[in-house]
Amino acid sequence: MQKLRYTAFLVVSILAGMAAGTSFAQTKEVYSAELMRGLSNKGAHVTKPYITAGDRTYIVGTQNGDFPDLGSHVKGEMGGLWMAPIKLLDGFWLKLTDSDKNDATWLNDASEFITYPYGSKFSYKPVLDGIQVERFQYCPQGKEGMIITYTLANTTNKPRRLQLDFVVKTDVSPVWYSAENNIIDAPDSISWNAKRAVYSAKDTKHSWFTVWGSSVPTSGHALNVPTPTETIGLGKSASSTHSVALKPNEHLTAVFVVAGSTKTSELALASYEAILKNRDQLLREKQAHYAAIINRAKIDIPDKKLQQAVNWGKVDTEWLVSDLPGIGRFLGAGAIEYPWLFGCDNSYAQQGVVALGGHELAKSTLRTIKQVSEKTNANGRIIHEMSSNGFVGNKGNTQETAQFAIAVWKVFEWTGDVAFLREMYPYIQKGIHWLLVDQDKNGDMFPEGYGIMEVKGLNAELVDVAVYTQQALEVAAKMAAIVNDPKSQKDYAQKAALLKNKVNTLFWDETEGSYCDFYGTREQAITTTKGAIEQVQLDLEADKQSAALAKKQEFYKTLLAHLETLPAGTQRGWFTNKNWVISTPIESGIAPSAKAIRLLDKVRTEHTGEYGPYLSAVERRNMMTIATGVQAVAEAAYGRTDESLWYVNKIVETFSRVLPGSISEMMPDYGCPAQAWTIYGLAVPLVTHVFGVQPDAYKKAITFAPHLPSGWDSISLAELPVGDNLISFAVQKTGKGVQYTLNSKTADWHYTLKLANLKGKNYVLNGKTLVANSDELPIQGKSATVLILD
Repeated sequence: MQKLRYTAFLVVSILAGMAAGTSFAQTKEVYSAELMRGLSNKGAHVTKPYITAGDRTYIVGTQNGDFPDLGSHVKGEMGGLWMAPIKLLDGFWLKLTDSDKNDATWLNDASEFITYPYGSKFSYKPVLDGIQVERFQYCPQGKEGMIITYTLANTTNKPRRLQLDFVVKTDVSPVWYSAENNIIDAPDSISWNAKRAVYSAKDTKHSWFTVWGSSVPTSGHALNVPTPTETIGLGKSASSTHSVALKPNEHLTAVFVVAGSTKTSELALASYEAILKNRDQLLREKQAHYAAIINRAKIDIPDKKLQQAVNWGKVDTEWLVSDLPGIGRFLGAGAIEYPWLFGCDNSYAQQGVVALGGHELAKSTLRTIKQVSEKTNANGRIIHEMSSNGFVGNKGNTQETAQFAIAVWKVFEWTGDVAFLREMYPYIQKGIHWLLVDQDKNGDMFPEGYGIMEVKGLNAELVDVAVYTQQALEVAAKMAAIVNDPKSQKDYAQKAALLKNKVNTLFWDETEGSYCDFYGTREQAITTTKGAIEQVQLDLEADKQSAALAKKQEFYKTLLAHLETLPAGTQRGWFTNKNWVISTPIESGIAPSAKAIRLLDKVRTEHTGEYGPYLSAVERRNMMTIATGVQAVAEAAYGRTDESLWYVNKIVETFSRVLPGSISEMMPDYGCPAQAWTIYGLAVPLVTHVFGVQPDAYKKAITFAPHLPSGWDSISLAELPVGDNLISFAVQKTGKGVQYTLNSKTADWHYTLKLANLKGKNYVLNGKTLVANSDELPIQGKSATVLILD
């Protein structure tokens, strides 16, 4: 049967531009059209979660259109309709009744789910002898509400009279980490506003409100009605009844709007009425918003699966953006369990975001992290996790303070925003003091405390903490030069050099051919190992059949026995957990080449599973996009392009495994179905290594040092924002040599093409044949074509 057509939710101009053989260089509308058409689950994964995202509201349910209890942070309550920091509804359902036959059915089992960048669609099998239904929903940008539409088609040659019962289960309740702060959920109350034909619900203890209604006249309403899916919580159910008539082969759309407020019912009602009235315009704005994101930093590469994953990665990232009143605009960590603010996750994610042109999101996210950290800690320490109610659940693991400084510098390289850098610099200075004084009790320059791997007992001088502290010192020295702080510049640069040497000597285990998990005493190694044994025991109690866990337990018991034979006070690097962060010295580029290559080969052959490095090569169970992404960046840092793309494509292999258009946090198909830091592993190796874009927006300069993978003959990157400039760059292998094409919006920038073994080669620059004097070729002007002759 022919699918229904929504005139509202596909941009006609985009579809009209599509044609067979359309190339990358054509219109923005053509480039974004493929993504704007959405992706289907093809009837699979119907009980897996999805997210319909907006920056003020979002909807989480399952891909069959239902709203079962989901999630663990607030157990069973992470699904539903949300307007951070509160939940509005547990869910909604539609019951259809044939008014002539009194035959009824619930629409709670969609046969197909399609995710669009800007919304979600559910298609149902025909019901009631020829009634076809599709549901489409979206959350407008910047609005405290959401829109649900049902399009009903009469596919018969007889007139039909239908009754629609829109049933809602409220759950006006707070986000995670509220009860711990004495914000206690209370039962809901519901009232019917006959004049406005809307329902209003309120938490009876707090000023939290939900309002909902429809574009279709209401013929009845009722409280405490049954729902097809039972949900936990203190909410109540209600239904509104709507009678409609359909002529033969006619279709109509019923619109329902849900809105909320954390202040007054009048504000919730005002939001409801404004959204209902302007719904078509709001949809067009939402589509335009996502089209602009897709068309920013447009890539064209031979690997179309990777190209698709990167483009959807831009979309997935935007799904996680939250504009939280009183807090700021920031990128949340993941849907559905972690939609709030994280320090570590964003320090990785913003490097990918800014490499794909998301300058304002990167700056606003880091500003928010800094402001919340300053309010919470005041001493330079960067928070780990803040719930959407503004409460901080973890004041910060040690490495996050160093990572923040690195992320700020990366964003500055792309934006050249000196005001932003000056704003961040004083708190970064405090952070370095916190790392090297407060967290370095023995004065060896290795800060103590938990790092990325939150493993029981692993509270020591960790490799990721040491490496990122060294990198923080390097970038802080560069910041000091920009803000005219020569004393700090010299101090930070000297300490960075010293710490680099200490990491490469004290953390390196020559026998293992690897950097160690941590540096410390025999006693610390014993404590860490005992903590690992306790953690494994807890895991085994939950999964007694796991052979991998049992093997891991034996490894640690054997290791503990060995450690206890060593002399007391023995101090060295310890290779205990074999965690993926042993690659951070290579990711950062501070490892000597011989050590880097040796460990890269070791990780690939000994520590890697089907989708990249194991989180722990002892356990050999779990893999995550961030670990695989870091390994891809590590390979790229040492010029191993094909090896880097091997890891990148391991991430790509998991694309759409659970949620169409997205990549799960835990590879290949569990954890959060959308995760912010995945963009790090997709964008950074591609943009900064394969395309070789090395920005210095402050000096209005860009170096291009491209590395084409084996089998790639051409690549192009168009409309990439760098500072106030917009550049396009392409590489094309030809019969005469390799051609490099550059175009930019602004004339007063300086460009350099950097290629290995370029010196002495003949090249043609804008039609003139010359000889390269070095491996770096300066390029002037807004556009240039360089052909390096074979």
